[in-house]
Amino acid sequence: MTEKQIKTAIEFLKIGQSFRIENLRLGVENSKTLYITGWSNYSYIENLTKEIALRELQEIKVMFKKILAISKELRDFIEDKSFEYNLAFNYGQGSIGICSEKKGKVTWETSLK
Repeated sequence: MTEKQIKTAIEFLKIGQSFRIENLRLGVENSKTLYITGWSNYSYIENLTKEIALRELQEIKVMFKKILAISKELRDFIEDKSFEYNLAFNYGQGSIGICSEKKGKVTWETSLK
């Protein structure tokens, strides 16, 4: 990831469009909430458990913090926004939501073991 990619992402976010950086998709909802979506590393949803999903959700947060560490411009852009972290499962023709976290509260979108 480069500073140029991050600057491009900011321009997309300013006009309400999402943008992918590394393995994360960043988007803005109502210009007040930044959503950060990452995808599970698992190939089969049957193998995904709540414990694993929570670990992957944490990895999304860590990856986003690394992106923030690179760009002051992105930090400035998001300073007045709340965050929603999302874990999705890519089934090949699209994605389904697994879980999300907003203000420390995890919401399950799919039933897992």
